[in-house]
Amino acid sequence: MEYVYLDRDGTFGLKDPELTSYLYFPIANEGGVLSSITPTLGGDSKMGQNTFLLEPVSSENLHNNKSSRNFWCLIDDNKAWSATGKSAKQESKLFTENKEETYLEAGFMWHKVSRVSSQYGIRSDIISFAPYTREKVELMVLTLKNIGDKKLSFTPVAAIPLYGRSADNIRDHRHVTSLLHRVSTTDRGVVINPTLTFDERGHQKNQVFYGVFGGSDKGEKPVGFYPCAADFIGEGGSFENPRALLDSSIEPVKAGHSIDGYEALGGIRFERAVLQTGEEKTYVITLGYGSSEKELRESAEKFFNETSWKTSLKDTKKYWKDSVNIGYATGSSDFDNWMKWVNFQPMLRRIYGCSFLPHHDYGRGGRGWRDLWQDCLALLLMNPTGVRDMLISNFGGVRIDGTNATIIGDGQGEFIADRNNITRVWMDHGVWPFITTRLYIMQSGDLEVLLKDNYYFKDPQAVR
Repeated sequence: MEYVYLDRDGTFGLKDPELTSYLYFPIANEGGVLSSITPTLGGDSKMGQNTFLLEPVSSENLHNNKSSRNFWCLIDDNKAWSATGKSAKQESKLFTENKEETYLEAGFMWHKVSRVSSQYGIRSDIISFAPYTREKVELMVLTLKNIGDKKLSFTPVAAIPLYGRSADNIRDHRHVTSLLHRVSTTDRGVVINPTLTFDERGHQKNQVFYGVFGGSDKGEKPVGFYPCAADFIGEGGSFENPRALLDSSIEPVKAGHSIDGYEALGGIRFERAVLQTGEEKTYVITLGYGSSEKELRESAEKFFNETSWKTSLKDTKKYWKDSVNIGYATGSSDFDNWMKWVNFQPMLRRIYGCSFLPHHDYGRGGRGWRDLWQDCLALLLMNPTGVRDMLISNFGGVRIDGTNATIIGDGQGEFIADRNNITRVWMDHGVWPFITTRLYIMQSGDLEVLLKDNYYFKDPQAVR
């Protein structure tokens, strides 16, 4: 793997990215969207341990799974080409001279993959990001261009398997929880609203709506949907070779359709497109969450025009670029750019914690005690405003006996007792508050922070 930096802000490019194993990229925002994405648009999306929109993946699932954010082009009604490269035919050519040309470009919280098929004369550019404005959505913007010397006719079909439940259900009640699925189609996409949740919290009424929606960036709506995964892949089929694309007897359903008790699919079919040489067409796919169907649809459907998604992408790039506000001039541009990503890492940990990326699957979510203070150290350099209040809030996790809470909540100063009532004390936990507070005082001269009144953390564990 040989990546090349493209500017002074950490943006990099990589040729043939799918030939590097275990490669993935973070896509997230501060509204709670936590995604990982591979060069072939695998990975997952979630808002927490019990709220996965896409099926949870660990590092080994990156090459084992057939589920992905796929987008098919049915060319001339009889040739299925995946714009993401996730077809059985395309994967069979990976190590041959007929491999498709691919290129990845990425920066802080945005990811773009380009793919060229010389066989069909088509190029796809797929941009993925989560708006910094905190909508609970992940955007997937696909531009398809005719690079051949003759007219290109194709029918676009998005096919994104929807998981819609807790990571616990990967092996615990996987089938039973699918029976709880209530799936419906709107004029823009597919919504799944499970009736109950089965996880460590018990059996409760579900409070989350999940969905995948689509349209062209000129406002054109889909013409049909495949809301049921089993129907789309067909007998003997798979997500890398779905029968519905080539079997005309498997017809898409219309808006207003509902189906209960099946694994769901964000299957969205668009009107046939015809592109002359050099012409292109853009589609926007949104993957989202909501506490109601209204919230889900409003946040997901606001990006179906060229101005809105382009503005959001531009502003999102600027937001994260401005957040990494330390530059370097060492004489080595590669090292200077690499250090930008080192600076970005504490932000990723603050957002993802230790649990929600394929190689970082420790625990069930959230940050730990060390992370809390180490992230403060980074903020002292990059964003010192508010560090004083954060330090004071962090000390609220210390018990009266000098031990500390080990699970960090979502809000500042929010702490949770040890999971499963296991009494544990780590030998290094006491040193991190000291190191961080000392550095803060040395930089700010704020000795008064030591005299600030604060509360102790209290939980049912009275004996350690």
